[in-house]
Amino acid sequence: MTDGIGGIPGVAETISEAQAFVRAEDRDRYVATLFAPAAARPQLFALHAFDLSLAEVVRTTTEPQIGMIRLAWWRDSVERAREKPVAGQPVLAAVAAAALDPEGLAALAEAHMDVLDGAEIGESGAQLFRCAAVLLGAEGSAELAEAGRFWAQANARRRGAEVAVSMLDKMRFAPAVRPVTALAAVARRDAADKREPRGAAGRQFAILRHVLTGKA
Repeated sequence: MTDGIGGIPGVAETISEAQAFVRAEDRDRYVATLFAPAAARPQLFALHAFDLSLAEVVRTTTEPQIGMIRLAWWRDSVERAREKPVAGQPVLAAVAAAALDPEGLAALAEAHMDVLDGAEIGESGAQLFRCAAVLLGAEGSAELAEAGRFWAQANARRRGAEVAVSMLDKMRFAPAVRPVTALAAVARRDAADKREPRGAAGRQFAILRHVLTGKA
């Protein structure tokens, strides 16, 4: 499907591609986002697709300087994509279609750059949770950032990285932010070294329980 102007994909198709990308790459994020208000889901899927693309750069880079250049390209392309589509980049097209805040995305890219430069990986998770909270109409908080750090650490250890995980204190989050803080709830399973695929029944139950109770 196109919008009829030069074969440029329409907004619905662009967002659908981002949703499919998130579903394929991280079923936990996909399931958690389904609990967000319908109006916020396209933006959240675009945000997660962008973050997954950044995380892939960090994970696959063997030469830090090259990785920095790639991350800087993502950061700098966000603003340009709003004015002119980037050929072959459905993630940037989704970001533009969802009208995400370039400053928040730039900060997210820079958080990943810091990780590549040796900073603690948790800060990228904290920034992701802050960006998601804004899209959900909520304000960030110290507890939200802490949950994001914990999720990023547990997520990295799940992939086999030697990362120290600072256990998350028992918390209860407001309904508005639960479609993102649910990721911290399910990350407790990774911190406990449970071996299970993303989207497994136990993980979906953990997400549902968090959405209903706010407990993480």
